[in-house]
Amino acid sequence: MAGELSGRKGVVAKLGMDAHWRGAIVVCNGLREAGMDVVYLGHTTPADLVAAVRRERPDMVGLSSLSGNHLHECRRLMSALGAEGLGDVRVVVGGTIPAEDRDTLLALGVDQIFGTGSRLDVIVGDVAALLDK
Repeated sequence: MAGELSGRKGVVAKLGMDAHWRGAIVVCNGLREAGMDVVYLGHTTPADLVAAVRRERPDMVGLSSLSGNHLHECRRLMSALGAEGLGDVRVVVGGTIPAEDRDTLLALGVDQIFGTGSRLDVIVGDVAALLDK
């Protein structure tokens, strides 16, 4: 994993009322160990996340969701990114994502989805492959 993501930047956040943070921190640490510069925003709003994307110019935005609000929040985020001309940033979502929601998320423009129990080495490898496209 070390060095796989050197020179890359990511912004990771939780949107809405989701209070679960541990998985996001574990993923942030794994991405950092692979060389990525990671900015963890914690709980935030789509507007504040878009402002961070504008400011930080990341290669990737990572969203963590365990509370079931992923469709609503991803709709808001993808719309806001597009409206601000930031639709080229890659977006990955992780957490408790039901299989029946995956196609909707992909249609919204989410690039990659990691369900509960995804291995950290797989997440890092898949993010590296996504950013190399």
